[in-house]
Amino acid sequence: MEKNRKGLAEWALERAEEYLQSAKSNFAEGRLYVAAEEAFRAMENSLEALLYARGIETIRYPGKTSDYKGRLALQFLARDNLVGKTITKQEFGAYLDFVDELHRAGYEYGVFDKETVKKALGFAEKMFFKARARS
Repeated sequence: MEKNRKGLAEWALERAEEYLQSAKSNFAEGRLYVAAEEAFRAMENSLEALLYARGIETIRYPGKTSDYKGRLALQFLARDNLVGKTITKQEFGAYLDFVDELHRAGYEYGVFDKETVKKALGFAEKMFFKARARS
């Protein structure tokens, strides 16, 4: 099982790096919304890598009637398993703030300016390097 978790962590890191590179490329081309989306995916995959490195086998979170999957499960698992141990409350808060901004951007044109996306890219890169160091 240890080998499988390491493989999952490496897989998530590879995906995070791909998304990060794509985000940087889109940012350079002026495609801010796409760059923001890719930065967010890089953040998510970095969190997944950190969770796999800490022993989580699947991204599922138990609910009352059924398990949560996907983004919501990732947020709950990160909150319960990473905050205070691998990432700070401030880092988790920044991730959640960006989730909210990206969601709003789907409904409101022009939410992202260059500075906001640049900040998100920096945060995504920070999370990627943190995940790579711990995996």
